[in-house]
Amino acid sequence: MTISGCGKREPKPLCVIPFAEQPPSLFTNLLCDGVTAENVPDFAALLALRTRLAKVHPNLRVLTTLDDPDQAAYTSGHGIMKHGLDDTEGHDLSALGPECFDDGEHCGFLTTPAEFPIRLANLKAHAAGTSFDDACGMLYWEGGAEDGPIFPDTVMFEPDAALWRGNKNEAFVQFVPVDAASDALAAFPKGYFTCDLTPLQNYAVARHLEEYHGMALFGVGASYLGFVRDAVLAADEAGALAADLVKLYQEAPEDAASRLADALTGKDWLLLRYSES
Repeated sequence: MTISGCGKREPKPLCVIPFAEQPPSLFTNLLCDGVTAENVPDFAALLALRTRLAKVHPNLRVLTTLDDPDQAAYTSGHGIMKHGLDDTEGHDLSALGPECFDDGEHCGFLTTPAEFPIRLANLKAHAAGTSFDDACGMLYWEGGAEDGPIFPDTVMFEPDAALWRGNKNEAFVQFVPVDAASDALAAFPKGYFTCDLTPLQNYAVARHLEEYHGMALFGVGASYLGFVRDAVLAADEAGALAADLVKLYQEAPEDAASRLADALTGKDWLLLRYSES
């Protein structure tokens, strides 16, 4: 961090480092190529970075971490194990490199880009019987936080308060070889604790929002999923999206849909908390 002549601290510039130069050191192996973004000052900068990288990689889906990347990676790893998303039984392993094996046996978890199709196929197969309806009523309108509750509508007005709470201003961005944005969840599955939506429910929600509202998954964090769309939401579109989102919450207030609609109108992004806090 540099110091200006008047003694005021100047923020460090955003820095993007390819995985090839500096591999991520996380609890969970990231299967897709990507970059580490350091000194990300706020959510707006993260969105701008995502847009820039999406233009550079038009045939891939850009998936970034959101809040608390280290915690997100830790619980992602446990969620992967809990739901058997790295199981190799029934998959053709003949094209995998020797680094995937130990004494002729697969090491038991996925570590390389060549193995990403296995994770994706497992997620799709396990989630085949899970729909958006299975996630309805599973979330709480009032999410806990150290300095007070966080409501779904206030997150849309104050995204930095939700995402940058204890964050290191760091994000890990993967370039995922899939067509549908919802399929990018396989690169960083989330949902482990009993109060969370499961990875299968998160996948169903992402698939539903993409199909019916044009909201494409772009971010996954310890508590939030991030979505973007090609154009801002008009009032009627925001109302339709809000009506769907409210279904996810139990004991939502009577004005929940209108509050969410107001918060969504004019925005081309959505942050959805899939956990209790």
